[in-house]
Parts: sequence; structure tokens; C-alpha cells
Amino acid sequence: MFVFDNIIQLDDRSLQRVLREVDTRDLALALRGAPEALREKVFRNLSSRAAEMLREEISMMGPVRLRQVEEAQQRIVAIIRRLDEAEEIVISRGGEDVLV
Repeated sequence: MFVFDNIIQLDDRSLQRVLREVDTRDLALALRGAPEALREKVFRNLSSRAAEMLREEISMMGPVRLRQVEEAQQRIVAIIRRLDEAEEIVISRGGEDVLV
């Protein structure tokens, strides 16, 4: 089962595809509760301007409820699952998928 923290396992191309679908506000909320390594991976896969705007939005955001963070993370996971089902992204599942 794919959870938000598994985003770190996505390859860069897949992550970039996901980020094109995600609402910026949801991404800012979701990253509030994310590990630093995951946040940095997301920032690396955005343009420098988009990454800076996202950092600003996160820092300007006041206190938020944990429930709001978890809901935003679930919306992003739903997008990832939809893109995976449509075979628009690749989720590494440990040897299950072989690319040729």
C-alpha cells in the first residue's frame, strides 16, 4: 500500500508528473508533516521559482491541524494511485516491475 512518505521512492520523472497534478496549497499542507528528505526531494523536482514560492507558502502558513495535513497527503496519494493505474508513472515495487 502506497503512503505519502513513499513519495521519496518515486523516480524524478514520475514525481515531476505527480507535481503537475497536485494543487499547490495541498502540497504545502502535506509537506508540513513530511520528513526533511522528502521535502528536499520535492523541492529538487520543482523549478527554482516554484520551489521558492512553495517554501514561502509553507513558512507563511499559520498553525494547521494535523487532520488537515493528513487530508492533503491523502489527496496527493489518490493522485499518485490514479496516475499509477493509468500507467503514467512508475512506482517501484521491488522487482515486480521490469522495464525493457
